[in-house]
Amino acid sequence: TIVDQLKRFVYSKSALSRLLQINIAVFILTGIINVFFFLYKIPGEITIGKYVQSRIAMWLAVPADTHILLQKPWTLVTYMFLHFNFMHIFFNMLMLYFGGTLFMQFLGGRKLVNTYIAGGIAGALLFIFAFNIFPAFNEITPYAVAMGASASVLSILIAIAVYVPDYIVNL
Repeated sequence: TIVDQLKRFVYSKSALSRLLQINIAVFILTGIINVFFFLYKIPGEITIGKYVQSRIAMWLAVPADTHILLQKPWTLVTYMFLHFNFMHIFFNMLMLYFGGTLFMQFLGGRKLVNTYIAGGIAGALLFIFAFNIFPAFNEITPYAVAMGASASVLSILIAIAVYVPDYIVNL
């Protein structure tokens, strides 16, 4: 059954299973923290200028402003495990599962993790570069943050598409 397959996948301890579990665990943990913020009447969001920022995003999402990034360098990695809402994590994890399954068939778990991390860092650097090079973003650069596994997931999809360009995927 599907439940048995899911159990087998979760307990397989594969790199793909671990990446999915980490993303889901961070999502659940941030949700629990937000519940505690609510219960103890701690504002979960902070207003900075005219922009509203999540407290958790302020610590874990990668900032576009390089001065803020220098104060929080860990965000280059933590942002790729942080998701905004259920639909955000659902579609990222769905694509990670499908792309990661193909990736694991051809390239293995170690390369999957390396590609996930390297793609995420490359995505963060591209985000930071774009916000600091284009004048259209000058006003919002001090407040802009990126979060989610999209860059990491896309790097896995692109890597497997380049490695096996003629592979046929049946939907």
